[in-house]
Amino acid sequence: IDPESVFVLPPNGIQDLHISVRPLKAGSKFIYLNLVDVDQHQLVASWLVCALSRNPIISKAFEITMSAGEKGCNKRITYTNPYQSRKKYTLHTNRSDLLQFKENTFEVGAGETYTIGLRFAPGESSGQEEILIFINDQEDKNEETFCVKVNYEQAKKGSLKA
Repeated sequence: IDPESVFVLPPNGIQDLHISVRPLKAGSKFIYLNLVDVDQHQLVASWLVCALSRNPIISKAFEITMSAGEKGCNKRITYTNPYQSRKKYTLHTNRSDLLQFKENTFEVGAGETYTIGLRFAPGESSGQEEILIFINDQEDKNEETFCVKVNYEQAKKGSLKA
């Protein structure tokens, strides 16, 4: 929300409030937004905001296999700037508990390719996780979304035959 902190609202004045929502999954959510007079400790106004999001269009998909309960791993993927000018991008994920980026922002020249460093955390148990990587422009608008399917498998134990 912008402004982020307390602000002065003159009598009969108007103040723009900018709200940003970054959904982590598809669906709808209702959020109460309350405007409170901090001096009088009174509710001035209240709004019910409905945020509705759908699954993003996946432009690239990857799949990796890791041993569950063991060490994480580092991987690299590439992104090519489709524009005729230099651009700055920001990276986000829906699973920050499982994926960290080497750098959260990067700049890439017109038509050039940038290598994105990824650090996958170890999974606790076997199964599959779908991790989304959001590549956003300078205005935080989504340019592309990549999907990484991570297969966590139980570590294979060595066996002896008699």
